Amino acid sequence: MDEIPEVKKNEDGAGTGLTPVGRVGAPRGAEATTEGFYCWVPEDRLIEKTQLVYVDSPAGPTNVRFYGLVSEVFRRSRRADMLEEADRFDGRPEEEVPIESRGVTYAQVRLLASQPNVFSPPREESVVYPAFEAEARIAYGVEEMDQPVVIGLVRNGGDAVAGPAYIDLDYLLGAMGGHMNVTGIAGVGTKSSFLTIVLQQVLRACRRHAEEHPEDPEKTQVRPVILNVKGFDLFWLDRWSSAFTEEDRETWRQMGWDDPAPLEASFHAPQRPGSDHLAVPAGRDDVMPYSWSLEDVVRANLFNYLFSDSDREDDNFALLVADIERILAREWRQEDGTPMRELRREAPAKTFQVLFDWFEGGLRQDGGEPAQSDAVFARLASVHHPGTLRRFYRRLRRIVYESAGIFRLEGAGSHPLDITQLEPGKPVVVDIDSLPDRHLQRFVVATLLKQAVDQQTGPGALPGMHYLFLLDELNRFAPRGHSDPITQLVETVAAELRSRGVILLGAQQQASHVSPRVVENASVRVLGRTGGHELRQDVFSFLPESLRDYVEQLGSADKVIHQPSFREPMHVRVPRPPWAMRKQEATREPPAFLAEEGVQPAAIGGRRLPERPYEELP
Repeated sequence: MDEIPEVKKNEDGAGTGLTPVGRVGAPRGAEATTEGFYCWVPEDRLIEKTQLVYVDSPAGPTNVRFYGLVSEVFRRSRRADMLEEADRFDGRPEEEVPIESRGVTYAQVRLLASQPNVFSPPREESVVYPAFEAEARIAYGVEEMDQPVVIGLVRNGGDAVAGPAYIDLDYLLGAMGGHMNVTGIAGVGTKSSFLTIVLQQVLRACRRHAEEHPEDPEKTQVRPVILNVKGFDLFWLDRWSSAFTEEDRETWRQMGWDDPAPLEASFHAPQRPGSDHLAVPAGRDDVMPYSWSLEDVVRANLFNYLFSDSDREDDNFALLVADIERILAREWRQEDGTPMRELRREAPAKTFQVLFDWFEGGLRQDGGEPAQSDAVFARLASVHHPGTLRRFYRRLRRIVYESAGIFRLEGAGSHPLDITQLEPGKPVVVDIDSLPDRHLQRFVVATLLKQAVDQQTGPGALPGMHYLFLLDELNRFAPRGHSDPITQLVETVAAELRSRGVILLGAQQQASHVSPRVVENASVRVLGRTGGHELRQDVFSFLPESLRDYVEQLGSADKVIHQPSFREPMHVRVPRPPWAMRKQEATREPPAFLAEEGVQPAAIGGRRLPERPYEELP
């Protein structure tokens, strides 16, 4: 994966010319433990919160190097209380006292690692040295990662950094864990921006591995699916960002990518009502439409996802849905065991419109009996209450007529999404925000997840293939306390399918509102700026108490990242992406400093023209 360049280690702090920042202290009340220690700092030295340090200290008969992260810096005077502080100046702030206070600055340090690995604290009076890139790699176990991928720079105090920040793909793509979950408030949390950076870095790592190992029959491949849940903000990932600066480019170079560029992506949006070929207006003319006919829904086994949780909580309604699905669908298995479905030839309806007409005829009363002599509907009416039948008709009609075009009344003109046919390595962006109903948004997400699940769990599973779903607002799609089929599908993906290559890169403002099975099964947890009430929920029990106030004040470029191999969360500075994250900053032309270097404008995909003559598109 990402190549890790050689960095010379500080073999002996005392022999490298490094200036110590302090010494370990272990007085009563500030004892050193296996979790951390305290150190005092002289007046002419600076130590900062989030700075990395190391200590060489004996532990029993063994000399050990301890690596730590400064979690807080304190200043204490020699006075017992604030009253003595005021008395020193006789209560007059303008007064000058000739005798110095001689207080002390000291820091609390959380232990990240030790070499050799021992569970013992450093001794008092051991010298504390500042740490840099080589020590950061050891502290976070980069040398032990089989597939390291850079996702930012390790923060090392206020403005300093300690080289690239790595996560291990084995914890993201399923070998030792799977999934990533990001929490952060809207705007400042920059969740989508961070996830697109992670996705791009994963794609680059996979391409590099494929180029270096063309003979590998099971090399990692990725089919990325990005769900757009806010306006059409993610419909500009293939354009340059006008906010991208030379400083941003330098940050990317420190991460190992000299020439960062926009993503190459394709775009899909709901089909425009009344059109067989056009998507809803999205601000660009190369957007592909998507929609489903009744036959598409039955064939893909999606009928169950049409109805909301509140509908399915009624056992009578759920039984009616199952009975109608049996009437419409024929199921069988191919010789290799692949389950197949199709619309029955003798089905009473082959389009949504005919299905509505069939129900209307069956529900028309004439002396208490159905007006039409339809034996199939008569059997339904003999088993299910007329009120349940009418409720089903009303619900399905509302879903189809309010679907903004994604359900086609007639059989022709549908364009069902099929992510199993996507080109590996090229993201597809699917808009769901323009759908007027949240349940319709959930239907689209469930449809795409189910395609990946069926592909990777069936006999046609592709070795090395991974489906990565980038999905914000997870609380909409797997809300806490719900048990509907769509929530259960998302939970199954999170809990059971990482080893099959179905991976969630999920995000939300409040993880406590998302199903615990989804959040807790994410091996890589990321925090942007998050509110204090949220941080005190059980779902953040992994976060040390000393970090919670800090996370409440994070800037938009900062993230706190936890992975199972880290003893303490890693503090990461994330760069601005070169691609646009909203239409207002999108431009085909690269920034001026890049254009001067010969960088070409972003390539724009061609328009999809209708198959039949149509007037020129704007």
